[in-house]
Amino acid sequence: MEHNNYTHKVAVTAYIIKQNKYLLLKRNTKPCIWAPPGGRLFKDEDPNKGIVREIKEETNLEVEILAPVDVWFGDWRGKPLMSIDYLVKIRAGEIKLSEEHSEYRWVSIKELEKGDPIQLDPQLGFRLEDFKKANRLINLLSEANSF
Repeated sequence: MEHNNYTHKVAVTAYIIKQNKYLLLKRNTKPCIWAPPGGRLFKDEDPNKGIVREIKEETNLEVEILAPVDVWFGDWRGKPLMSIDYLVKIRAGEIKLSEEHSEYRWVSIKELEKGDPIQLDPQLGFRLEDFKKANRLINLLSEANSF
C-alpha cells in the first residue's frame, strides 16, 4: 500500500462550558451555522495543540483540555473529514471573535432543546445529541471532583 493514500482531513472542535452553558459561534461563511469553536488541523499538527490554537484564533480564549468527548467521521463538503471533539475549560481571556465569525452566544442544553435562542442545523452541523454527550462527560467529571 502506498503511503500517500493513508488519511483524510482532520478537524477539532471544542465544547467550552461556562455556568452550564456552551459557547457557540456563528460562522460568516456558508454554511452560516452556529457551532462550537474549532477547525481543521495543519499538516502534521498535534490535535491537542490544534484545538488550543483554533480556540485562541477564533475567540481569544486560553483553554485547558479536559478530555476528548467524541470522534466524528463523515462527509464535509464532498470530502471525508474526521473531527475530534474535546471538552475544554477556560483558563484566561475575554471573547474577541475572529473575522470568521459574526457573533457568539452561551446556550444551555434546555435552550438547545427548545431551539431558542439558537436553532441547530443537524444536516450541516452539530446535533443536540453531540452537546448531550459533552454534558454526560461533564457530569462524570463533576462526580469525580475533576471539573
